[in-house]
Amino acid sequence: MLSRFSIYFDEVARRGSIREASDRLGIVASAVERQIVLMEARLGAKLFERTPGGLKLTAAGELMATYVRRWQREKAQIKGQIDELQGLRRGEVSIAVVEGSLGFFGRVLSQFREKYPGVTYSVSVAGTKKIASDVLAGVTEIGLTFNHEDNSGLRVERTLIYQVGAVVPPAHPLAQHEEVSVLECNDYPLIIPNESISLRAIIDQAWKRNAGISPRAVAVADSIASIKMLTKSGLGVGILTPIDIIHELYYESLVFVPLKGNHIPLSILSLISASGRMLSVPASLLLQQIATAMMNEAVPQI
Repeated sequence: MLSRFSIYFDEVARRGSIREASDRLGIVASAVERQIVLMEARLGAKLFERTPGGLKLTAAGELMATYVRRWQREKAQIKGQIDELQGLRRGEVSIAVVEGSLGFFGRVLSQFREKYPGVTYSVSVAGTKKIASDVLAGVTEIGLTFNHEDNSGLRVERTLIYQVGAVVPPAHPLAQHEEVSVLECNDYPLIIPNESISLRAIIDQAWKRNAGISPRAVAVADSIASIKMLTKSGLGVGILTPIDIIHELYYESLVFVPLKGNHIPLSILSLISASGRMLSVPASLLLQQIATAMMNEAVPQI
């Protein structure tokens, strides 16, 4: 009853006339008046005062108007959130990811879309610093970063830790090793990321701790895709993490051999959002899906 009454009452309050309200609503005037009379009887108080200029809200009517309009707003908000949860409305999620996490993220997103087909996505690929900056600024809601610096403005929702290692084709001599040392890697031409990729700092640390020098590379690339392509072509040994080569591991076109040695640094994938900022319903659901995948398994089942 409140839902029908609230519509009729609010229209009468705005128009100051039952006749005008009924015309606006396309309802006979007697039906509108009946809803108001029934509510007044329930409350034991008049909601409108009849004046020469039309109907005017009484003090009780003013209180009712405040309540009805708040209730209508909250009802609309709840309906919108429920619709988004059910995939009935086209929400949009903005997310920025580091290149090396694209394989992992793509699989999670594919599973998420099956559950919520009405959601669309704005996906950008960037470096860790740019992603952290965009999340802080509200340009993007969610970020997947490697080895980002601590920042009180960012909330780390979940992390995954990966070993660094040699990446080679299946026929390469190192492909049969369970582990490989930095010195053994130095016997081969190396293909490594440049300084724009956070993994490079970890590689430099590993080489300095275990060989006393920086890695000497035959090729330095500005993308994970380039390192994988050059490695497949036989140019040399790539230095990456398992998450960087999810597709290649599945199709057995590349092999990952972890580095062994003295305090080999680990690469950390972090799921981040802005501290103290509410996410949209679709973004919150996607964040939960990614976090669950990260918690349960490093690489979702294909």
